[in-house]
Amino acid sequence: MVCEHMNDLCKEQFRQIHNRLDDGDKILNNHTADIATTKANVNNLIKSMHGLTKALWGVCGTMLASLLSFLFWYIQHI
Repeated sequence: MVCEHMNDLCKEQFRQIHNRLDDGDKILNNHTADIATTKANVNNLIKSMHGLTKALWGVCGTMLASLLSFLFWYIQHI
């Protein structure tokens, strides 16, 4: 009688352990999917920032060229 009770108790505890492990696997799989999504978002952000940096360099270059052109024009007309 005691052995049967202990056997049932052990089976129940093993069932609980397996359930916890299954829940942990589900959580781990969700985290893996979240990490993959975050990685893709970061890569897209890096590409966008690279394009914006190029645009800013273009704007700065244009402003510098305009300033130098104006300076040369002003010196010629003094």
